[in-house]
Amino acid sequence: MSIHIMYNHQCSKCEAFYIPYEEGVVCPNCGVNEAEVYNIVVDILSSADYQMNKHGFYTPKVWWSGSFGDHVALLIFKALDAFYIQEEKSFKEFALEHFNNSKWGNQLYMKNHIYELSCKVFVELQIQNNV
Repeated sequence: MSIHIMYNHQCSKCEAFYIPYEEGVVCPNCGVNEAEVYNIVVDILSSADYQMNKHGFYTPKVWWSGSFGDHVALLIFKALDAFYIQEEKSFKEFALEHFNNSKWGNQLYMKNHIYELSCKVFVELQIQNNV
C-alpha cells in the first residue's frame, strides 16, 4: 500500500505536463503563468512519510503511476533514496547531478522543474524531521 497523488496538469498553451506547486511557477516548457496552484509538496511529504515509516525508504517497492503527480513523486523518492546512500554532496549538488544524468526523452523541459521541486521537498522533509 502507498499514498498516491492523483493530480494531472497540462499547460493551457502548450499542453506540457508540469506541477504549478506554488504561485509564480510557470510552465517549464513555454513559460506561461497560469492561475492554478496545487501544493503537491504536502502530498509528497505525506506519501514519503508513510513509505519511510512503513518500509525504511522513500521509493516504494511497487508503484503504479496513475497520474502525473505519481510520476513526479516517484522521481523525487528515487532521488531522495539515492541521496541518503551517498555522503559526499549536499542535496542540491546531488540532485542537480542526479537529474542531469536522468533520461528525459521528450520531457527535457521537466529537468529543472523537478530539480527545484525536489529541493523544496527536501527542505520541508528536514523541517518535518527536525534536522
